[in-house]
Amino acid sequence: MAVKRMESGVICNKPLYEFELEILVLTKVRHRHLVSLLGYSTEGLERILVYDYMPQGALSRHLFHCKNFKLEPFSWKRRLNIALDVARGMEYIHTLAHWSFIHQDLKSSNILHGDDFRAKVSEFELVKLVPDGGKSIMTRVAGTLRYAAPEYAGNYHFYSYIDVYIYIYIYIT
Repeated sequence: MAVKRMESGVICNKPLYEFELEILVLTKVRHRHLVSLLGYSTEGLERILVYDYMPQGALSRHLFHCKNFKLEPFSWKRRLNIALDVARGMEYIHTLAHWSFIHQDLKSSNILHGDDFRAKVSEFELVKLVPDGGKSIMTRVAGTLRYAAPEYAGNYHFYSYIDVYIYIYIYIT
């Protein structure tokens, strides 16, 4: 089990509504390639989320910081398996879940790995609910802006395929 601890002004100044949104989403969706919420606490100013234990850490650690952590770079076969895991998780939240969501902040630091290196998508505090089974929503800019597709920056209409654009960007940079 992994604990994501958020203290106002100390570790994370995430607004309470983002914390509550992540709890809402993770209690509504269950998929083998999305982190599972095991519990949470909102005692005082401290906010804690308890996830699955993901001992191999974030994808960013293995792609960009492997020398710092003395890790072997991923083989192309492992990268392909991770890509498929993330794609399956995104397909689930976009089209297969009872409610459809757009993640908005898919990046290598939000993709976590267990001992078996199976990937799970995390960080759902910026997720947007897509109403009535649609494919897009009007929303403000959120997440890591450099990952946004060019057409998003101009019209603020966010489509589910933007998560896919971001996802591909992770692998070609």
